[in-house]
Amino acid sequence: MKQLAVFLMLMGFFTAAKAQKLSIANIQKSSVLRNSDAIKEGSEVKGYYFFYVSDKIDRKTNEYTLQIMDQSLNKLKELKFQDSKNVSIIESSFNGTDLVFLFYNSDDNILDYQVYGADGTKKFSYTKSISKKDEAYLRMNYLLDDEDNNFKGLYPVEGKGFISNVPSRDNKDFTFQISYVGTDAKKQWTYVPAMDGKMFVGDYLGTHKNVVYVEMLKYSSRFDRNPESFILGLSLENGKLLFQKSTNEGKYNFYPISMSVLNDGKAYLYGEFFDKGGNVMKDKSKGFAFVGIDETGKTLSEKYSTWALDLGKHLGTSGSGKIDDFGYMFLHNMIQTEDGSIYAIGEGYKKAASGLGIASTILAGASGSGSSGVSMVKLKVTDMLVIKFDPDFTVKEASIYKKSDNDIQLLGGSEFVSTQMLGKQIKYYYSGFDYAYTQVNKDHSSFSICYSDFERGKDYKGTTFNSITYSDGKLTQDKIQTKSDATRSIVLPARQGQVLILDYYRKDKKIDLHFEKLN
Repeated sequence: MKQLAVFLMLMGFFTAAKAQKLSIANIQKSSVLRNSDAIKEGSEVKGYYFFYVSDKIDRKTNEYTLQIMDQSLNKLKELKFQDSKNVSIIESSFNGTDLVFLFYNSDDNILDYQVYGADGTKKFSYTKSISKKDEAYLRMNYLLDDEDNNFKGLYPVEGKGFISNVPSRDNKDFTFQISYVGTDAKKQWTYVPAMDGKMFVGDYLGTHKNVVYVEMLKYSSRFDRNPESFILGLSLENGKLLFQKSTNEGKYNFYPISMSVLNDGKAYLYGEFFDKGGNVMKDKSKGFAFVGIDETGKTLSEKYSTWALDLGKHLGTSGSGKIDDFGYMFLHNMIQTEDGSIYAIGEGYKKAASGLGIASTILAGASGSGSSGVSMVKLKVTDMLVIKFDPDFTVKEASIYKKSDNDIQLLGGSEFVSTQMLGKQIKYYYSGFDYAYTQVNKDHSSFSICYSDFERGKDYKGTTFNSITYSDGKLTQDKIQTKSDATRSIVLPARQGQVLILDYYRKDKKIDLHFEKLN
């Protein structure tokens, strides 16, 4: 990306002054909300970054600003540059040492990865050209014109670089590209599946011991409703395929959601499992599985917790995985405490009839226009769920934490997608879950699960920020009322026991920042 002007201003550390509140003016777009985050060393917050469009220079040029602050909101560095207005800020991420910003330049059809050190010094720039077919496909999935879009496709590899996962086209087929950009050294590679199939969907799971783990769904056609599932292991050094393993080799058909590295230093995949020969698009899952895997793809351990027996004793689940008044569970994170106990953090969702979708379908049929483009079902995001396991993944206890339901209107055709698959769409496409993040202290003796909610009470009606905190072997709750006149608000982690509230005011073109204390 061509930079027309770059201005650096080093402000230095002001440890004596504590700027607990701050306003930033000249915020031209709400994309600042998805391009602002905490700078952390391990689990400890060391500062913050804010990246945004700060001015419109002329009809063809925008000004962009990167601000880096310490943990008390004292400014450390500010960087400004100018570029084409057709350059969009797609996404950003921090990997413990460096920042990356992903831009899309529609003038040249280029994805541009800009890497900066935590001190604001520019380190590397990586570019990736995309074809016209790629552009059309990306616009349906990633390059949405909505400035509030929060599609996730950029993932940190601590201290080393970032993994990018973007959909792609290969002639008439649909596929994906896993790319790596280095931050400790300039290095770049891209992997595209090379096997027979009409459509491939890739889901980045995690990186451990220099192996990048990816789940791949392979469809024989665009109308295939029973895809094959594989775990791919890619070399972090060069992107070469180290192993490709079917997830149906064990006792059940297994569809992983994510990966965690626990205190024993081993990587564990977790997700739902089905009967042998089952169909993830149609069938009900039998429960959750936890599979230990090494860097060669070898399965080290398997643990299966069924809805009907293991989880049902604590949650009242049906054999289909549906929890009474809760729906289905999407697993956000796994935390292991110092005593070896493992906590699974989940959130509920369920299908419901959509009045808008039904009415739109009837009107479309009456007018002869065909599909309305709106599904006749919608999703309801329900409550939070915390499940405690022993070190062998045996369920010990579980608790549901009530919150208000959120409705998500789906695109046409979603009624034919399995409820389990829709969970990933809520997280990665609609950004519809209320879960925000989990903060863990250094010795894993305490952690806080943070999420948003909306109250409709007599004394208060508005948004709240909530926490479920584990300390001294107990789980406690707290909440902060965050109602304001802001257009939108987000919450970022802060020092243990605090959060940073970011309020965005579209009309005033500003953000207000302030800390709030959790009990």
